[in-house]
Amino acid sequence: MNEQLNEYSDTKRLSVYKMLIAACGHLYSKGKLQEEKFTVATNIFADLAKKDPLFLAHFTAWASKQDNKDQKVLSIFFNTLSDADGLPFFEGSSLNKPNLRHVSYAIMQNMDVPTVFRVAELASKRFGVKGLLNESSHFPTSFRTSICKYLLYREAHVDMLKGIRNAGLTQKYIQLYRIAQLAPSNDVVALFKWNQKDGRRWKDLQNEDDSLPDFKNLTSKDIVEALSKVKLSPIVALSVIPHGKITSSVAKALLKNCSGNQSIVLYNWFASNGFLDVKVIRDLFAEKVQTATTAVDRIDTLTRDATAEDKEMMSDIRSKSRKAKADTSKLGKIFMHIDISGSMDSVIQYAKDNASIFAECIDNPEKNFSWGAFNMSFNRLKTPTSFKKEGFHAALYGVRAGGGTDCYATYEEARRFGANVDVFITDEGHNCRSMSDRIREYHARNPTAQKPSAVVVIKFGSSRQNAVQDAYESNGIPVVVMSPESLKESAMVSQSIALAMKGEMVVIEEIMSTGLPSLPKWWNSVKKVSYARAKSV
Repeated sequence: MNEQLNEYSDTKRLSVYKMLIAACGHLYSKGKLQEEKFTVATNIFADLAKKDPLFLAHFTAWASKQDNKDQKVLSIFFNTLSDADGLPFFEGSSLNKPNLRHVSYAIMQNMDVPTVFRVAELASKRFGVKGLLNESSHFPTSFRTSICKYLLYREAHVDMLKGIRNAGLTQKYIQLYRIAQLAPSNDVVALFKWNQKDGRRWKDLQNEDDSLPDFKNLTSKDIVEALSKVKLSPIVALSVIPHGKITSSVAKALLKNCSGNQSIVLYNWFASNGFLDVKVIRDLFAEKVQTATTAVDRIDTLTRDATAEDKEMMSDIRSKSRKAKADTSKLGKIFMHIDISGSMDSVIQYAKDNASIFAECIDNPEKNFSWGAFNMSFNRLKTPTSFKKEGFHAALYGVRAGGGTDCYATYEEARRFGANVDVFITDEGHNCRSMSDRIREYHARNPTAQKPSAVVVIKFGSSRQNAVQDAYESNGIPVVVMSPESLKESAMVSQSIALAMKGEMVVIEEIMSTGLPSLPKWWNSVKKVSYARAKSV
């Protein structure tokens, strides 16, 4: 028997990669797992775990360095189910498979509590994948041990425990102990005010230095000083500081303790209480929001009731954030081709809502972004008054779908614009003369006209036609085809354009060349866990 791991070809890995990044978008909504999206993702990841564990391990290491949190959570979890589990290749084998599950355990040790909690939740969830995973929870003993190590290491570093408490993560952290079936140390009991069934009471174990200030008995000036020392999460602080004592100076201190994401989440609180009318707080707020990550793509939702001025401010910040995520020096000019032929109303709506993501990923969109619509002919579109969501809504207002489809109709306009990247939003239906031939003929007539460096096709519907992809690829132009669901956040836009521009196989090489992390040096020094401790939890 062949003593080696299962592996897919690079071509198969590429197709799997495209499915992965399509499936790893907005997996959670308002903190709740979206079951339909999870089912799609499980089919892909479970297949990798069993049939190409080496690629999954490298993808897990690669994803841990990317911006997409769903990719991190899913890849870390499913890699704990990897076929590369360190056991013999088969009964009687003299060789063992490598233990690639350790990649997940190594990455987890440096992750924040909410992310570890999400991975642990997936391990506790009952689900199955036909032919790959039985209908049950999937919680390997080694994964439970990894969570225990995560908790035990922090038990040995009280300052880390205080940081977790002050960040408002008490309940999630306690849940990790329950999931791991591990009883907490005395420090955990005291800091998290968690009475135990074995008789331990937090009041009996708490040191005076560990307690939070009694904000009820402090002046506003004292509260500001306390917040600078304790570094409480603003959400925790707002639950313990009397409302009447929150002056402008206290609000500023709260904002100083905010992360970029928290500042966006708390926008309505700061605004409704009038604190954003104070220039020094408003300036600090703008500075904080610029450091936001995942919340950037939710600015519209989180600040729905914002003033026009505040929306403008945060739209600018979002644009800067998206530029920072994309390698704008390589993107150059983008031309967006929008299919407005019959039944393409969903394409028009998608463009209204999401074209701004592409425009905000490039420098100087007023010079480097252009667009056009096509049915049987080229349809010139208004230049947006602003390259933000509202600007695209206004520019497309009144545009209706209808007519036949000529996917070539906008090609020549894109070349006149000098586009480096063509973005198509279409079902790839085409009922005119060969698009491939017409691209070839155009460049024969215009030898100085540059072909695009890459093409991104956002494909709608279930059409089996691949008119755009086939036409560009037959002319030597790299194409990546993505689903609409995968391109609704800037991290995914950046990935898809990079995939197209670098060349598809280069991305696979990049993933496979990502180093696999090792377990931390302290791993074996943390004493082994006896699950009997669970009786007192």
